[in-house]
Amino acid sequence: MPSISLSTASSITGLTKRTLWRHIEHGSLSSISAREPGEKTRVRLEDVLPLACLPLEPEDHAVILEADGGDAVAQCDLALMFLAADRPADAVPWLTLAAKPFYPDAMCYLGRGYLSGAGVARDEEAGLMWLSHAATKGHPLAQALTRFLQSPAGQQRLAAQDQAALDAALDAVERQVLLKVMRETADPA
Repeated sequence: MPSISLSTASSITGLTKRTLWRHIEHGSLSSISAREPGEKTRVRLEDVLPLACLPLEPEDHAVILEADGGDAVAQCDLALMFLAADRPADAVPWLTLAAKPFYPDAMCYLGRGYLSGAGVARDEEAGLMWLSHAATKGHPLAQALTRFLQSPAGQQRLAAQDQAALDAALDAVERQVLLKVMRETADPA
């Protein structure tokens, strides 16, 4: 029976661990292993899914299990699910976990989050650092964003402290990169 940590259950439900313990005490969640509150507590994934604050498809269940197990790619994918559901504050912890082992996608999205203040306090220094790490790893979007931010136009946007203008400029760079990739990978037939 697949199970996840109480911390992961709290993340995907938006409920506190204390509230989840109440569910365990009332029998609506099954605790596996630990019987007392603590980090070692695991709960059955199928019990948690009806409480999820995300729209989850059956194929997402494996992502949750892998993210809970420490897989950086899955942690980033779970963060992207939170971003798609307009829950950036819930995405940041997963991006942070995935960025620590230097997973480029996570570093890029985390850097972008810090620059825009999406789900985390705006921190230009942290944003530039994470983008730089991802760019060094060869991440095309991070490289393009870093080039822009180091250009005179990018420096001007950063100095202006106009968040909407900065976000629009970063969005434009992202669109250009995605369109370029789509053109390069399109089937000519």
